[in-house]
Amino acid sequence: MTVVTTSRKPLPEVRSLARDLAFALQERFFSRGKMGLEEIFRENRTVLLVSSRRRAYFFELFVDGEPLVSIAVAGFSVDTRAGEIRRGLCTGNRALYDDLKEYLSVVYTDALDPRTLAFDGTQRKHYTLTVGEA
Repeated sequence: MTVVTTSRKPLPEVRSLARDLAFALQERFFSRGKMGLEEIFRENRTVLLVSSRRRAYFFELFVDGEPLVSIAVAGFSVDTRAGEIRRGLCTGNRALYDDLKEYLSVVYTDALDPRTLAFDGTQRKHYTLTVGEA
């Protein structure tokens, strides 16, 4: 099981993004509070940390306390989902898919640009994220 959490004092949009990502991945969202990452790593093998720095967002996947994948998200949009909900994180980037597939519910699709991630959140939200430079 993967735990999705945020930085210590996340912006409201980061917390919402992390909660909806946990929902899409069918994983547990953990509100970190003052807890250090080391404490979370002791209790969870796989941790997905959602944070923001400057004007970018970051998804960092840790396995056994070690960083495995870091994804810089230049920006994202939230639209109203049409149709049935799709679970998991969708990507058009084969290398990213290969890095994540063992640890997260991720789907590879040729329909997405390789610089795009997408997922369906709560309350009919559909997220489209642009992967870019930090």
